[in-house]
Amino acid sequence: MKKSILWIALISVYLSLVACDNKTEITPSSTEKESVQDLSIPVETELIDNQEFEDSNETAYVASEYGEIQEYGSEFYYDENTKGFYYNLECFYLNSDFLFTMNETLEKIYASYLKQYQETEDWYMEQGNQDLPNVPYSKLEFLGIQYIDKDYVSLLFNDITHMGSATAYSSYDAITLDRHTGNEVTASEILEKNDSELLEIVNGLMGLDAKADWLDLDFYLAENKIVFFYRIPGIWEDVTLGR
Repeated sequence: MKKSILWIALISVYLSLVACDNKTEITPSSTEKESVQDLSIPVETELIDNQEFEDSNETAYVASEYGEIQEYGSEFYYDENTKGFYYNLECFYLNSDFLFTMNETLEKIYASYLKQYQETEDWYMEQGNQDLPNVPYSKLEFLGIQYIDKDYVSLLFNDITHMGSATAYSSYDAITLDRHTGNEVTASEILEKNDSELLEIVNGLMGLDAKADWLDLDFYLAENKIVFFYRIPGIWEDVTLGR
């Protein structure tokens, strides 16, 4: 899972927006900051119907055949009519055909996103800038199942950050779980290579000028291969290694 290099860059963009705003910032008091719902309670649970996702072998997985989404979210207000920030998580859970511990692992991963989004919310509400063009938000979007076999499951997500400007920023994250242990596995473990060796190979295949690490890169499984991708979409083409 990636974390904070992208977030630091996005904070810089936000600060530049604030600097361009000549109006006085209003910092909300503790009574002005209001959460309209507790994220520990799912706001909506739904099966994903009629939605298919394809891996690089053009195998389609209908997500509702393997599990369900539980959607969580909260909104925060400066006053009754002024929303300051909101976030939403689409958390996919596997059905009873899979080890229960796989869902326990997913729950821990989703909790780390929730913590990140809550910290982002705290930061925005402390800034108190009510003059942004749009309401800032964070969202974890479930993109689908990339691959399933007797040993592994690969899921793909879009971690979206909108800073209140015109454009939202995407960062793709994949989660690959071992069906025998229920744990998340790394590409290095699957290919039995050390991280440094594998990063050197992937960097070379992508033709990166500067060495990228696992904050920049991620992977998902396909039939007999691993697909490596740059987390920020549209920058570098995906590459594959056999397994």
